[in-house]
Amino acid sequence: MYQSFVLALLRNPRQIGALAPSGQPLARAMARAVDLAGKRILEIGPGTGAITEALLASGASRKHLCLLERDNRLAKYLAVKFPDIRVITGDARAVSGLIEVNSEGAIDIVFSSLPLLNMNTADRISILEQIVALLDERGTLIQYTYSARAPFSDEMTSRFGLKGERATTVFRNLPPASVWKYSRTIN
Repeated sequence: MYQSFVLALLRNPRQIGALAPSGQPLARAMARAVDLAGKRILEIGPGTGAITEALLASGASRKHLCLLERDNRLAKYLAVKFPDIRVITGDARAVSGLIEVNSEGAIDIVFSSLPLLNMNTADRISILEQIVALLDERGTLIQYTYSARAPFSDEMTSRFGLKGERATTVFRNLPPASVWKYSRTIN
């Protein structure tokens, strides 16, 4: 597992955006940020699957979980590690073309490990816009960041009808991380 991460990091450090795979405390904090029972879940940037494992341990259904990983080798690793979970190889900047909202409905929860603050503003806006289009009207986006600032500005989130809040900060992670929860503002 760690070897897969290191190889991906060496190939493209900005794309990976971390010094180490997500630790268990961060993965558990992500999974606890929202109720998972019976929800349709998309995980973007699952890497080696640490958060995926926490989602499964917290009640996420394998049947309703989909993983989107950009790195080919990591995607293959995930497909072997989780043979009964749908793994899609692709770039989050094209997420709306890779994920179908099917007859079961829109996505309830998106968990993202994307290194958003390493991306330019146009890419962050595009990714957020596509995620919002995939989300159910009461859907939630859970995103972590290693920065003290939010991964999306208030201006950016209000543009798409989202309200963000820092759900928790995980100090037992390398480096410490903040988990952000974004929900649609319901009038």
